Amino acid sequence: MIAAVTLISSCKKTDAPDPCAGVNYTIEYSKSESVGSSNNGSITVSFPVGDTIQYSLNNGSFQASRFFTNLAPGNYIITVKNQKGCTDTTQTTIFNYGPKYALVKQIILGYCGPCHLNGGMEGGKNYDTDANIVAAKDRIKARAVDGNPSFMPQGGQLTTIDKQKIVDWINAGGRISD
Repeated sequence: MIAAVTLISSCKKTDAPDPCAGVNYTIEYSKSESVGSSNNGSITVSFPVGDTIQYSLNNGSFQASRFFTNLAPGNYIITVKNQKGCTDTTQTTIFNYGPKYALVKQIILGYCGPCHLNGGMEGGKNYDTDANIVAAKDRIKARAVDGNPSFMPQGGQLTTIDKQKIVDWINAGGRISD
């Protein structure tokens, strides 16, 4: 998942004139969720080249690396700071996906866009959120596995292995934690 948040920078320095006045950043990041009982979530911050940027997670020490790995499920504050001390922050959450749901989510991300992703509402269904996927689990099975009333995704059926991943997830309870 890639997210972008445009924020107005603030500066912790009190020097005049304010070196951060007019500094605007767009903080973009991608993340992967933690799967199973492992702390294996990650956040990668994407940032424009040209500024010397340091990165911090949850108000920890700043570091040169824009990669944060081995993250447990939970809420995270991403802070970026340039060489003048100007900072911006944004927030994100790492979810704990069950291993079966993680496989189904990969299938949906790989086959359901643009019809049902990134705001797509084909057939009145959007799968941009985990809650929408869980709520539509019966429809996902009917269309992708059973072909009722016709097979999805458009342009061809899923492989037998991918169909089984959906069935296994639903048989386990069809939750994010399964």
